[in-house]
Amino acid sequence: MTSSSWQRVLYPGLLLFGLSLPLSKSASTILLAVVYVSALAGALSCKEFRDDVMHVCRQPLTAALALFCLVAYAGIINTGNHADGFKVANKFVSLPAIYFLVSVLLQSERSEDARGRKAESLLFSFLAGLAALNLLGVLIFLGLVGDAKFAFPLAPLGMHHIWYSNTNALGVYTAVSCLLFTRAGASARGRALLVGFLLLAALGILLSTSRTAWFGIAMTALIMAALTIKRKKTLLLAVLLAVLAFASAYWSVPFVHQRIQLITEDLALYSTNEHAESSIGGRLVLWKSALQMFASHPVVGIGTGDFVEALKTMRRARVIPKFLLAFNQPHNMYLFSLATNGIIGLASLLYVFYRSLKSAAPALRSGDRGNVFAFLAMATAVHFMVAGLMDSFFNIQVLRYSFAFIMGVCIRNPMSGAPRP
Repeated sequence: MTSSSWQRVLYPGLLLFGLSLPLSKSASTILLAVVYVSALAGALSCKEFRDDVMHVCRQPLTAALALFCLVAYAGIINTGNHADGFKVANKFVSLPAIYFLVSVLLQSERSEDARGRKAESLLFSFLAGLAALNLLGVLIFLGLVGDAKFAFPLAPLGMHHIWYSNTNALGVYTAVSCLLFTRAGASARGRALLVGFLLLAALGILLSTSRTAWFGIAMTALIMAALTIKRKKTLLLAVLLAVLAFASAYWSVPFVHQRIQLITEDLALYSTNEHAESSIGGRLVLWKSALQMFASHPVVGIGTGDFVEALKTMRRARVIPKFLLAFNQPHNMYLFSLATNGIIGLASLLYVFYRSLKSAAPALRSGDRGNVFAFLAMATAVHFMVAGLMDSFFNIQVLRYSFAFIMGVCIRNPMSGAPRP
């Protein structure tokens, strides 16, 4: 088989992987394994394909993601529970692996135009999977499927409602990018499909009742508007419209109003009794506990697999309430890195976002096709950075896979090494 033949074999696997990402953990994992093995077989059996891959193997985020993963593995050395340490560190392997696979396979395509088309198609495959998930969610909510009619929060296919809403947030950024910067967004049919997806995704995000996603989307929208809108009057108008939209949702949608009001109720309960069970109060105690773990081992942390054990120790000392033992992370990706891997862990996490933003920012000044990828990469990184204050996103498979997949599509070196013959 020639290099182009291997491209024709592997590319459908990536399309199916993007499609399955929001729909099934098992299917996406199996498809990913098949593509890994097939890519390895191609590299071993076809010199032309191997040369094409080697030519573009240096990609912008590979080292940063690999370092983050390596720090997690190094943290197993000082952990008291090696089994849990490997369980956590093994999760993070998928970040550099998926990113490297997607970015290198796309960039090994010799035709620049073909690379752009394939990259956009991979984004559309991700949107198609999310659209199917959202359609199922609406049918469940309306009682046309299953027996959970009008039940809150909406969580189709058993996906946790916070994961569901934040995966949809990535879908919103993807659809907006395609709407603004691709040929599909310029056609009437394409615009209709993308706007339809956005309406469906917005409904799913609202019905999920996830304040983490709501906060992440609001902040990401404001930041992206500030970065991309040059005219001050237009920016001010966009901000005012966004504020009006959020205010309208707060005052006119009862369950949105209730979820936001619950924040003040949780804070009041927490101020009265720190150990009382509540969403916000529980997070605050977890954050305080994570900071105590960090303070005990500030450089290297308590160990990659010792977060749960540390919580159990605190519970035996009656420092934390019993209900927090149900959590294996502090609902904050920065504090999780600090607690388990110390300053080194936090630095490696921040380096991932630094490289993501540094790679995406210059591309915003390029042509239309470059803009779709730069805009999406930056929005994805910003959302993870903001919403990561409320949850440990890299501990969640669908979000971890989606981040690596989107970054692999969007952040690639236009040229690595010497020119191809």
